[in-house]
Amino acid sequence: MREGPGSGRTRLLSDDRAVSVTVGYVLTLAIGAMLLSGVVIGVGGVVDSQTDRAVQSDLSVLGQTAAANVESADRLARAAEAGRSNATGATNATVAVAVDLPTRVAGIPYRIAVDDDAVTLRTDRREAAMEIAHTARVNVTPTTVRGGPIRIEYDHGGAGTGNLTVVER
Repeated sequence: MREGPGSGRTRLLSDDRAVSVTVGYVLTLAIGAMLLSGVVIGVGGVVDSQTDRAVQSDLSVLGQTAAANVESADRLARAAEAGRSNATGATNATVAVAVDLPTRVAGIPYRIAVDDDAVTLRTDRREAAMEIAHTARVNVTPTTVRGGPIRIEYDHGGAGTGNLTVVER
């Protein structure tokens, strides 16, 4: 049997009826992939900025809490000193204030630095820092501790003035 003109191999090579379905399918996949990657990139930027805001907000709250507790320990230390006798053999004036702070802010570890003027909180990975001034009148030993539960201690057992010290719990 002999095939007529326009049939067989020649006919199949020139047939383009299914090309539009295949091209449409490939274009649909490409456009979908581009849209999905655009959404992922756009949402990633929003998440990063929200994380930065959450870190700053948390550092502010934790800094206010730590500064308020330093001031509380200061008031307690001054009250303990006011009632203490300076005679030989008098008891030491001691104060300890425990502060429960989280170990991480927005999943990021942080450090607490305390000195005579302020409490500074700084994260380890991001360039986020918050400095909160305090009004403690007792000397504060400059200290840096990891974020988390801390204790603010005052001990005055000898001559001179006592110091507030922040330690990890």
